[in-house]
Amino acid sequence: MTATRHFALSFFGPIVAGAAYCGFIGVLWEWLDKHHISPLVTMLVGCLTVAVGTRWFVRNCVAVKCPFCGGKSYEIPERGNRFMCRVCGKDH
Repeated sequence: MTATRHFALSFFGPIVAGAAYCGFIGVLWEWLDKHHISPLVTMLVGCLTVAVGTRWFVRNCVAVKCPFCGGKSYEIPERGNRFMCRVCGKDH
């Protein structure tokens, strides 16, 4: 994956995952209401949790191809959209 695609996945991935979760809660709305569980609170907390979890997954598990050696690079913590190769150790 290129760095540009990784950035797009990092940006749109949590949004799409959160929207899918909200749709899932919409399907279960009557069941949640029947069991005295607030669907809106469930939607808010769950959507934020899913979005943060998706962002964590993309950052830690989706590799970018190193332009120097072709190895796997992962995002450097606290340095958005900067990657370090696990093979050659270069920052790009």
